Amino acid sequence: MKNEGKESTFRLLFEHSDDAMLLLDGYVFIDCNPAAVKMFGCSDKKQLLSLRPADISPEKQPDGRLSHEQEKECITKAIEQGSNSFEWLHQRINGDVFPVDVLLTSVHLQGKEIIHVTLRDIAERKKAEQALRDSEKKYKFLFEKSTVLNCITDMNGIITEINSKFLEVLGYSKNEVIGRNIMDFVVAEQREKAAAQLAKDFKGEKSPEMDVDMLAKDGSSRTILCSRGPALLYDGDAPADFLLITVIDITDRKRAEDALKMALSEVEKLKNRLEDENLYLQNEIKLTHNFEEIIGKSEALKNILGKVEQVAATDSTVLILGETGTGKELISRAVHNISGRCDRPLVKINCAALPANIIESDLFGHEKGAFTGAYTRKIGRFELADRGTIFLDEIGELPVDLQVKLLRVLQDGEFERLGNPHTIKVDVRIIAATNRDLEKAIKNSTFREDLYYRLNVFPIKVPSLRDRKEDIPFLANHFIKKFCKKIGRKIEIIPQKVMDGLLTYDWPGNIRELENIIERAVIVCQGKRLEAGDWLPQKSMPAGTQNLTTLEEIEKAHILKVLESTRWQVSGEKGAAKILGLNQNTLVSRLKKLNIRR
Repeated sequence: MKNEGKESTFRLLFEHSDDAMLLLDGYVFIDCNPAAVKMFGCSDKKQLLSLRPADISPEKQPDGRLSHEQEKECITKAIEQGSNSFEWLHQRINGDVFPVDVLLTSVHLQGKEIIHVTLRDIAERKKAEQALRDSEKKYKFLFEKSTVLNCITDMNGIITEINSKFLEVLGYSKNEVIGRNIMDFVVAEQREKAAAQLAKDFKGEKSPEMDVDMLAKDGSSRTILCSRGPALLYDGDAPADFLLITVIDITDRKRAEDALKMALSEVEKLKNRLEDENLYLQNEIKLTHNFEEIIGKSEALKNILGKVEQVAATDSTVLILGETGTGKELISRAVHNISGRCDRPLVKINCAALPANIIESDLFGHEKGAFTGAYTRKIGRFELADRGTIFLDEIGELPVDLQVKLLRVLQDGEFERLGNPHTIKVDVRIIAATNRDLEKAIKNSTFREDLYYRLNVFPIKVPSLRDRKEDIPFLANHFIKKFCKKIGRKIEIIPQKVMDGLLTYDWPGNIRELENIIERAVIVCQGKRLEAGDWLPQKSMPAGTQNLTTLEEIEKAHILKVLESTRWQVSGEKGAAKILGLNQNTLVSRLKKLNIRR
């Protein structure tokens, strides 16, 4: 219905237009309006439609080329570009030749692409233009009294005529100017450029907009704008040896613009200085690329962010190593965000969070019916990450049989969906992370050595929180602000006793555990001072651990204490995983590794 309405509107405009209109299918006229019939002197539409395009054009155009050759070129250009406009000579059936403006437009009409031809007789306009050239000398009054600056020079730049406005601006009398070269009045440092531009104007080349400083009689300079460029004067059909230069005085405007630019520059400098000061006061702990969520100022962290900046500019594979909760995902996001792939997605997948029987489908996708329950086709994470980045968290938990397929993607950038033998090629930057000792896993035959070396192109070891304790005050303040805004609290003071407690604790759950502890403290806090409550860790070691000698034993004792406090509830809001700031699957893995049983 919409197309029918559009065609009805088109037909109404077509039939009642004052401009001649025809429809051209290939090189055959299939329709025309009354104005076209009248333009070509035909008795009716049928007579005009019986003619070919060549029948209504003279044999040659003004440039000497054959009309039928140019017609094909013009139609082809309209088809390729959608439209084409030009001037043309047409011929009535009585043989009279007349000029027209032509617009060819490719339109979709009646289910196919055709050429809509619009013609406007410009014979009278051409006569007027010729008359204007012929009577140029009659308009001396307009030249003289114009509010713009006019002068006429010969082909050598010698001034032969100049109007009063020009003389007024420069402060000269007419006798002091006539006969001198126009370049005598251009400031010395701009003469070469102005002369080169004037030479182009003498050749009839189009001039760009140009500012020129001209010397006034009192020694000052005036800035003029030549916005359209000089124009050659004609004597009949032949160009005369004169050039009309029309410019405007923009001295006052230029000075105002310069003053405004200077003021804006000062404002910008002040704005930047204030922004820099504000940025320094609020984010002095951030580095060059403003890693918003990575908080700290320790040398260990700065070293890590320096490595991030180094590797981000490449497509190299990155392996991020570090304990649980140290912020490995934030590091991966930082690498992606300042890389050349930042406008493409960062696709994340936790290799430990997915059951082994569906992780292959999640990574590489599957076809409908590839296995029981595969009711629809699914695009895998690697396809989603094409031309972007994929972050493989907990890579050490990836099943060995899938490690071979991942190795192939790393080596060749290709894989197959489950249930489809067709090979898919992708361009993906891989960032992997793990809290496991992969070299130990290789010895235990749970991780492929060849995959390890493929991943370990650019390793980044993220320090634990106990190795960057100088960052704890900044992290604590960051989390307090975050949770105050979320919960609706207003905490302004962290008592030294509370801060000492945070600094003396070893944080086995790292930043994630600190974040959870701060969130709970903000919840229980009623005033403007952060209250320790029962949530914050104590300075002393957990009960029964004073004689322990290894970090693993300390960790085991701490986990046992938390499990006992939760009555061995692992998951949920009140579970041990939440309190420790660990992923549930990660905690289960740690329980197995530390041989912790109820």
